[in-house]
Amino acid sequence: MDRPRVALVLGAGGIVGQAYHAGVLAALENDLGWDPRTADLIVGSSAGSVTAALLRLGVPASDLAAWAVKAPLSVRGSAVIGYLEGNREELPRPELRDWFRPWRVPSAALLARLARRPWGVRPVAALMTLVPPGRIDITQPAGLLDDIAPAAWPQGLWICAVRQGDGRRVVFGRPGSPIVALSRAVAASCSIPGYFSPVRAGGVDYLDGGAHSPTNADVLREQDFQLVLAISPMSAAGGRARSLDAPLRWLNHRRLERELRLVKSGGTTVVRIEPGSASLSAMGINPMTETRSARIILESFIETGAHVASHSVRDRLMPLTRTDAARERAV
Repeated sequence: MDRPRVALVLGAGGIVGQAYHAGVLAALENDLGWDPRTADLIVGSSAGSVTAALLRLGVPASDLAAWAVKAPLSVRGSAVIGYLEGNREELPRPELRDWFRPWRVPSAALLARLARRPWGVRPVAALMTLVPPGRIDITQPAGLLDDIAPAAWPQGLWICAVRQGDGRRVVFGRPGSPIVALSRAVAASCSIPGYFSPVRAGGVDYLDGGAHSPTNADVLREQDFQLVLAISPMSAAGGRARSLDAPLRWLNHRRLERELRLVKSGGTTVVRIEPGSASLSAMGINPMTETRSARIILESFIETGAHVASHSVRDRLMPLTRTDAARERAV
């Protein structure tokens, strides 16, 4: 039997989202024996692009979790994460007054898109192109990836960003998309409007991929996969969110459902993982805090274990456990 093709979608969510990804992926590795590095394709947006890049550079899921709680790392994890940590500089904090600078006027390219197909323009993405540029340059920390990444683009990696000029989504790594360095793609995907400066790559300015969609799972529509696993730190299902960001999380949940319906329409099995009540409590409402990672990882690890243990979910995750060669393909 041919090995089932699996795609992994890693959504946006800031530093908190990275911790959530680490807990979920570590649980999948621990409970199912599945190595996320063996996914045929990984789609990353914003925080998810960082996790996706680290997986493609050979860092195992267990190390992503261990990194956040300062636990010992594997040899491969130490080589990659140790270098990034040893050379990382603290980023300055944004100031409230930055939001009161003049906003950008709509570009000619954006106005032309609105005139041609107004229903094809995401309102949030269009609005984010007008936000005053952030003052914090994210290209320096992301540039460390150039020192450890291969010269060629990693196979099976798509990173989503938004073109500032017209608000259009760009998927780096997908055939036909602009060719840029991995570090630039990750920086572009993480450049939160108003927080970080737009990232220039190939003469074009890009913004956070989450401005188009927190997950961008619909890029897998009409792709040949048996299973798509979508991890969405910024959404919540079933009214579980009780915090100030509950309406936004519900909207993100509904968008994810629409995107995954498009993926399922081609016969692909889909599993989504979103924060439950315990994870939401651990995450709080500030996506950029660095003080909650340990608790987020613990709660998301426990929640994911319970989720994948249910019969309906475990049946859908069978493609992850049907190959004995999965771990042999890990970098």
